[in-house]
Amino acid sequence: MTVIMDVVVIVLFATAITTADALFTGLTWNTGVVLFLILEIALSISLGIPVAGILFFILRLPASFVLKSVLILLTGYLIFIGSLILRAYTHHKINIEILIEPLLVCMVAGFLTANSRRYRKEFLDLLHRTGPGIYIAFFTLTGASIRLDTLADTWPIALILFGVRVFAIFTGSFLGGCLAGIGVQSSRTYWMAFITQAGLGLGLAKQVGIEFPQWGPSFSTLIISVIILNEIVGPPLFKLAIKRMKEDHSPAKPNALTAPQNVVIFGTDSQSTALAHTLFSHGWQVKLAQPRGGSTLSSLENSRKIPVQVVDGFDRKALEQIQCQTATAIVTLLSDRENLDICETAFEHFATQTLVARLNDRSNFSAFQDLNVLVVDPSTAIIGLLDHFVRAPEAASLLMGFQRGRDVADVTVRNPDLDGISLRDLRLPFDSVIIAIRRRGTLSVPHGFTRLESGDRVTVMGTTTALQEIALRFGRHEGQAALNLMEMAAPEQLKQDVKQPHLNENGQKDWFDHLVEKAVVADLKQEMDKNAFFELAAKQMSKQVNISASTLFEMLSQRENEMTTVLAPGLAIPHIIIEGENQFGMLIVRSKKGIIFSPQTPSVHAAFVLVGTRDERNFHLEALSAIAKIVMDPRFEHKWLRAMSTKALKELLLNADRNRRSAAPLQNGFSKQ
Repeated sequence: MTVIMDVVVIVLFATAITTADALFTGLTWNTGVVLFLILEIALSISLGIPVAGILFFILRLPASFVLKSVLILLTGYLIFIGSLILRAYTHHKINIEILIEPLLVCMVAGFLTANSRRYRKEFLDLLHRTGPGIYIAFFTLTGASIRLDTLADTWPIALILFGVRVFAIFTGSFLGGCLAGIGVQSSRTYWMAFITQAGLGLGLAKQVGIEFPQWGPSFSTLIISVIILNEIVGPPLFKLAIKRMKEDHSPAKPNALTAPQNVVIFGTDSQSTALAHTLFSHGWQVKLAQPRGGSTLSSLENSRKIPVQVVDGFDRKALEQIQCQTATAIVTLLSDRENLDICETAFEHFATQTLVARLNDRSNFSAFQDLNVLVVDPSTAIIGLLDHFVRAPEAASLLMGFQRGRDVADVTVRNPDLDGISLRDLRLPFDSVIIAIRRRGTLSVPHGFTRLESGDRVTVMGTTTALQEIALRFGRHEGQAALNLMEMAAPEQLKQDVKQPHLNENGQKDWFDHLVEKAVVADLKQEMDKNAFFELAAKQMSKQVNISASTLFEMLSQRENEMTTVLAPGLAIPHIIIEGENQFGMLIVRSKKGIIFSPQTPSVHAAFVLVGTRDERNFHLEALSAIAKIVMDPRFEHKWLRAMSTKALKELLLNADRNRRSAAPLQNGFSKQ
C-alpha cells in the first residue's frame, strides 16, 4: 500500500507541476495538454525498465562493494541530470518542455530490481549500507533550506494542513476497508499506518522550491513543517496499529506453570531420537512430537519413557494439546517453515524459556533471530565446534560435557530472597562458578558486584552436585538445599538409623533456640589459622562436655584432616562425636578478619562447633539442619558481620526464619524428639 501510495503521489505531483507550469506561463489547458501529460508519465514509467537493466548489469559485475555502490548512485544521479538536460533541450529546440519525472523512473527501476530473485539480496544490502551517508546529506540540506521566518508566520496553516491530511487518510482508509468487506475494527486502524511521511514528501517539496523560485521556497517550508508534524505523530501511531492488528510478535508473559527440565522435540529423524535419549539420561522430561503423516520413530516405538505424540498443526491450540505451554525448552528439527511456525507460537503465547531450531536455509536466519531462537546451522556447526576445540579445548570440553562429573547448566532465579543479592555474597559451592546472566533478553558476563534479579537466567559451571544445590537455592526449594547441606556436614556415625528431620511451623522456641541461648559466643578480633582456632574451641567446649581440652583438640584436628568442615564460603561447622552419654554443646564463633582453614578455601567468618555423644544424635542432626536453614539466607553473612555484639549475634540466630520443632524438656536443659 505504501508503494502504491507513493506511485500515485508522484503521478499526481507530475500532473500538478505541469498544470501549475501551464497556468503560470499562460498556456491554454486543453485536451492536448492532458494527452501530453499522460505521455510524459508513461515515458517516465517506461524508462524505469532500461534503468533496471543497467542496475542488473552493475550487480553482475565482478567488482567490489564500493565500486558497485558508486555506480548505482551515479546511475541515479544521472537520471536527475538527464531529466534536466532533456527539459532544457526540448524547451529551446521545439518550444515544448518534456518533463521526465526522475523519482518515478527510479521507483520503477528499484521496484523491478528489488523484486528480482537473483539480485534482490545484494541490491538491498548495497542500499542498506550506503543509505546512512545519503540520508545525512539529504536531511541536512533539507533542514538548511527551511526559512524560519516563514515557518513562524505559517505554523497555524501547517497545523490545519496536518489535520486535513490526517482526516483525509482516515476517511479514505476507512471507506476503502468497508468497501473491501473488511471488519470495522480493522478499517478504523489502517489509517494509523499511513501518517508517517519523510523522504518522498521532502523530495517533492524540495523540487517545488526549485521549480518555482518566486514562491516555491516559502511553499516548501510550509510543506516541510507539515512533514515534521507527521514524523512526530506517525511512528507512534504506526506502532499502535501493528499492536492492534496483532502483528507485533510481542512475547508472552512467563508461564508460572512451566515445569523444570521439560522439553518437547519436534522431529522424526535420527537426530531427534539421539537428542531425546541424551536429555533423558540427564534427568529431563522428554516428549517427541511429529506432524501427522510424518515417518514413525522406530527406535522409540516400544519406549514408554519417551512418549511420541502426533500434532495436527502448529497453532496455539494444537501445541497446547501436547502441553508445550509448560515446556522449559522446545527444539524444532523440521523444515524451516514448520520450525518458524512453532517458534512464533511458542514465543507469542507460551514465553518458552529456550527455543532451539535446526536451520535448513541460511537465508531464513534473521526470521528466527527476531524471535530470540537459538539457531543451529548444520553447515557451520561442526566447523565452529572444531574451532573452539582448537582455540579453547578445556572450555569446549566442559561445554560439551566431556569432563566427567562436571557440567554447565542454566538456572532461573525464582527465589525472592535472592533479588538484589550481589554474586560475591551468595556463598556458592567451591566447585562452581557463574559465567553468564541473561536478563530481559540481554546476555552479560557478571562480576562479584553484579546483583541478581528475579527471573534472571544464570549459566553455572561446576560439579553435578554443586549444580543441583544451586538449582535448589535459586528456585523455591531452600529447605531441600538446607537438608543437602546438612547431609554433607553430618558425620557417618550419625547417618545410620536416623531419619532426616521434618520440621513443623509453630512459631514457638524449640530446643535449638534454647541451645543458642545457653551457648558461648566467641567474637574473634584477630585472624588465626585452624590450629589456633581449634585450641580456642577446645578450651571453651571442655567446660561444657567435661572432656579435656587436649583431647577435644586432637579430635577436632583429626575430623578436619578426614574431611574439611568448611561447607561454603565463609562458613564452617566443625563437629565431633565423643564418648559418654547425655552430653551436647555448641560454640558460636564470629571472626571478622577470618579463620584460615586451608589455602584452598576462603576465610571463615562464621563457625559453629558441635560436640555431642552418640545418644544425642538427634540433637546433632537437628542442630545441623537448623544451622543449614539459617545460613541459606543470602543476606546471612552481611548481617553476621555487621552485628554489633555477641548478644546481637544470638538474636540473629534466634530471629531467623525457619521451621521449629515442638520439644519436651530434658535433664540437660534442652529437648528431645
